[in-house]
This record gives sequence, structure tokens and C-alpha cells, in this order.
Amino acid sequence: MKKIFTHIIPLAVLGALCSCVADDRNNNMVDDSITLTASSRIQESSVHAGVFTFGVSKSGKGSSSAKAVVGTDGAAALLEAYNKEASALDPSFEELEAIPSDKFTIENGNISWDASEFVKDVKVSWDPEAVASHIGDKENCVIALCVTSPDLAVNPDGNLMLIRLTRSSLSLTQTIIPRVIESSKVEPGEDGIQPELKENFIFDLELSHEIKNVGLTVPVVVDNSLIAEFNATQEVEYSQAPEGLFTLSSDSASIGEGLKSTTFSGVMDKSVLLSADGHLEEFPPYVIPVRVDAEGLDATMAGEDFDLKGLDFDNMTAFITVTYKASHTGILSVTREWGRFSTASAAWNEYFGGTPNSDRNVAMDNEYVYVAETNTTKNLWAISISDPTNVRKVPVGTVLDEGIFYLCCPRVIPNEDPAVNGGKDVLVVSNMNEGDPRLYFYVNGTESDPKVVKANTWAGRRLGDTFTFSGTLQNGILFFKDFNSAQGTVTFPLLYKPTTEAVNLVRRLEAPSVTGAGSYFPFPDNMYRGICSVRGNEEYMSQLVTVPEGQKFDGGVGGITPTLSPLSGYYRDAAFRFFEYGGKRYVAYSRQVSGADGRLIILEGAPEDDWTKILEDRNIVYQAAIQEEAEMQDEYNASPKSSGHSGMDIDVRQINGDVYIVVVKQNVGLSLFRMTK
Repeated sequence: MKKIFTHIIPLAVLGALCSCVADDRNNNMVDDSITLTASSRIQESSVHAGVFTFGVSKSGKGSSSAKAVVGTDGAAALLEAYNKEASALDPSFEELEAIPSDKFTIENGNISWDASEFVKDVKVSWDPEAVASHIGDKENCVIALCVTSPDLAVNPDGNLMLIRLTRSSLSLTQTIIPRVIESSKVEPGEDGIQPELKENFIFDLELSHEIKNVGLTVPVVVDNSLIAEFNATQEVEYSQAPEGLFTLSSDSASIGEGLKSTTFSGVMDKSVLLSADGHLEEFPPYVIPVRVDAEGLDATMAGEDFDLKGLDFDNMTAFITVTYKASHTGILSVTREWGRFSTASAAWNEYFGGTPNSDRNVAMDNEYVYVAETNTTKNLWAISISDPTNVRKVPVGTVLDEGIFYLCCPRVIPNEDPAVNGGKDVLVVSNMNEGDPRLYFYVNGTESDPKVVKANTWAGRRLGDTFTFSGTLQNGILFFKDFNSAQGTVTFPLLYKPTTEAVNLVRRLEAPSVTGAGSYFPFPDNMYRGICSVRGNEEYMSQLVTVPEGQKFDGGVGGITPTLSPLSGYYRDAAFRFFEYGGKRYVAYSRQVSGADGRLIILEGAPEDDWTKILEDRNIVYQAAIQEEAEMQDEYNASPKSSGHSGMDIDVRQINGDVYIVVVKQNVGLSLFRMTK
């Protein structure tokens, strides 16, 4: 008993003492306050959704009951202050515009909390058609709401809600898809082998903005009633295609819930154009109008029917033109001249002694396609444009045993001096180095060793994986992207003279902070605008680059910080070329779908179109695989070999009135295409 009693007394005393101490458990907690629960002031929503729900919280000690009102009173002043602050930080900021309060309804805007309650939901709803009509094409319209309370303080960082409403439009990215049929592509060759006569066509259908949780299904049809309307805009009279020449693979196209795009396909059977004995005879121009039936659109949300209102429609028809080779003058034609593809046993370049996983970059002049091996072999190959079996090594006697890779990226640079290389354009090849890279100038042609030029740089960064240029050999600028870090795209002046031993850095363009091989692709009419792309980085979005007006690449050693705008994911991990041909503008770019699947895609625009508009419109006039002899297909076969480094490059050159486009995908294939009119 005595032992037990000694324990009871201290416990009793402790209990008595505790009963005399105040409860201070909440002393370190803040008082209750009101705030909107959104993570940022601006919240995105589709105008077509018709409703947006958000939370308002009472947080803190949880000891107070309170009331609050969510509405438009006071929101205008807060929006004005927000616009002023944002404009001061970014002069290019487009001020947000409030949608009139009579265009929407606030449900549950008068809120009451008990002491123990925390979050209450508020719903805003609107008529999608009315609001879509009000905002039109503008993307700066917001529903501006603020929260006030007669009982508690409102958090100044959570007192304003800006619901930015975006309107979506549905469109086909293709408008006209030209197809020229020639005998050599459809008749058996001397070996008696019949070429593939069925060709798949892919069509891209996309929304300008995602409609969250909503999916679309639209009928697709071949609508020959549109031929007369099409002919009214053409210089050539097109006829209805014969039965069986083209068939859609399905009668509808579907964009999954919450997605922005889809594809659908059709099949062209060229055997319909052959005579009974298998010969191609001349035929009149045909046109096949493929139309998306907007009136038959169905929408779903969470698998249930959804009444989608206010959707806009842009281009809804793609026209496939089919013409005979001998009579196609004035009509765009793109054909693969030749291709070299890897097999299960060897990479494509092994057939002329090349090293696998080393064919990262490509260039061409009027006679040859050039591929430099990115290793220490010093192999630089010249492949004849007219005969791909004619392959030779370019002399490399002066190339130094220096750098990570002794040779890396070839480029053919315009030359204006008749005393240099006989006035012909000059092949220039970089090495890859951690520090000052070397440049090798074939100023005496590609039958002689090159001149060695050192690039004096500002820091020991990895350069030379890929470079691009603007201007000419006598008056131009080279662009290198720093591989290692956020150090950007380094720019060198290239003012070449026969006595030049080195070129010095003059300016640095601060590109996005992404590690990887890539480059800056300047627009041909303005080198201060272009695209920064990183190859081999699937997560990186290519950026549209605009250098601030008044800043130049030709002075000082400081950095230029450009305005950067993300491009569509279609342009991720790509290389670009911009050119004009036949009175129109074109963008040719490479698209790396996977390590074993690469594409060439060509976009067409009007002569007055800005290059960015062509990229945004995505009017695809041609696409093909690099790993196989396949044109305009929906699904391409993968290559038996895969890229060790996601390396893919492209070059474009006009020769004798035609445009030649060469594309390489490392370890996978090399293809040369010809565009004619």
C-alpha cells in the first residue's frame, strides 16, 4: 500500500496544478481570415463549359463564425491595380478586360461559416453562346470577382479571382494536299517488282484551346458537291475522282475528353488509275474534297451527352488534288528522290563504311549531301544528289585531333566572293568541344583540305553539336547553343577573309535554360526572330524568340534577353528551315516521334504570312517517314534501328528551279525530297 500511495500523491498534485493553468494551445495560430482558395489569381476556363466552381475558405484558429460575400463590388478597382502591376513588370502584358456582370450569375455568393467550418464552394455560370459572342477572338477577357467580409479580415493575396475564358475553334490543319502520280511510282520496274499502290493519308483535326473534360465526335465525308466552289479559286479545272480512288477509313473523327486534337485517315488506291495491262495513262486533274461535318457534331462530358455551345469553326475541308506527272506544271509536287534506310542488320550509313550512331547533322550544296560523323573517325561523307550510290570521303588532312568529337556539324554557307571557292558556296564543319571550338572552311572546294579557324569564346562550355547561320560568308553570324546549361545560344560574327585565323564572340543570346543539343533557327528575313529548339529533350517546348528592338548581335559581350513564347507541342525536339518558293512561303521541319520514328513535315503559307502564322496555322501540304519509303501515312512503321541520341537534322536548297530537302535521323535513315511546280 505504501508503494502505491507514493505514486498517487504526485499524480493528484499534478492534476490540481494543471487545472489552474490556462489553455494556450492556440496562442501560436493566426486569427481567422477569409481567402479564395485558388493557387493563383488567374484561373483558366473554357467559355463552352458554362460553369466554374471555386472555394472560399475561413482559416486560422477556427474559433469564429463569419459571413462573406463573393461578387463584383470592388472587383473593378482590384483588376485595374492588377493590370497596372503586371504592365509595370512586363511591358508586353495585355491588360485583362472584365466581362460585364450581366453576362454571368453567381450562385452561393452569400456565405456563412460556423466556427468549425472552413471551405464553402461558390459557382459562377454563364450562357456559353452569349459570352462566346461577346469575347470573340479575344483571349484577355475575365470574370472578375472579389470577396469581402463584415466579420473577418480578408487575405489581400486571396481577395481577387480572375476567371479567364477562352473560346475554342475546331479546324482541319490541312487545306490542299497535292498528289502527283508518275509512272515510275506505280508501274513495275525493270526488276518486275510492283510498287505499293495503296497510300494512307492522315488528316489533323484540332481545337485551338482544350475544353476541359469535353470530348467531340464529328462525321467526316467525301463531299463532291464542293468541287465547283474549289474550281472557282483555281487556275486548273479539276474533275471528280473515279470511284474507288479514295476512301475514308472511318465515317467520323473523335477528340477524346480533355484533349485538343486527333487524326483520321483515308486510303488512295492508285490501281484505279492504271490501265488493264498495268500502265499509267494520262488522266485529267482530280480533286477529292474531304469535309468535317460540323453540323453533325456530338459532345460528351464524363461519358454523358453534353450540349456544347458557342464553338467556332475554321477550315473544315481539305482538298486532295491528284494530277498526272506530265501535266502538273504549276501544281505543287513533293516526291522522295531517294532514301537510305537502316535494316535489322545494319544502320543505313554502314553500307558505305560509316559508323553507326554518328550521323547527327546534314547539309547540301548543288551537288552533294554532306554527313559528318560525330566521333573521332574524321569521316566526312559526300553523297551525290543525283546518284546516292556515288559516295566519297571529303578530305580532312588539316582536321585536328581536338575536342570531344573531331567533326560534328556541316553547313553550306552562301559565298559572295568569286575569289573564294570559285564563287561557289562554302562547306563549313564544326567540331564539338568543351571550350573554344574549331571551324573547318572548305574555301578551295571539297576536293581539298579545309582551312582551320578557331572560335574564341567567352567560356569553356560545350559547343559545336549543331550550329546555324544567318547571312553570308562575308557578312553573317553563326549561332551555337551551349549544350551544358542555361548559358544560352552563343553568337559569333562571321566576317570571313582569306587571312582570317579566328573569329571572336561578340554577343550572347540568352536562350531557355535547357541542357541538350539544339540551336537557334533564325527567320530568313529577320535574324532577330526565330525558334530556339532543343533536340533530344522530349519535355522541352520549342520557343519563339524575339530580340527586343534596338538590341544587336554585333557589339559588346553582354547578353541579350529575348521575349520567349512557347510553340505548339508539334514542334518539340525539331529542326527547322524556312523558304519561299513559287510565290508562297514554306516551313520544313523534322519531327521526332520516337527513337525509331522520324518525319519530314512541310507547311505552306501565303506570301504575306509571317513565319509564326504559318507555324500556328499548320497547313500541312506534305509529310513522310524518314525510316521507310512511305508518304502521307497515318501510321508509320518503326525502324529496325533506333537513334542513340535522338539526332535529327534537315537542310533545304533550291537547285535549277526545284527545292531539295534532305532529312537525316541518326542511325535510322537519310532521305532526299524534291519539291516542284
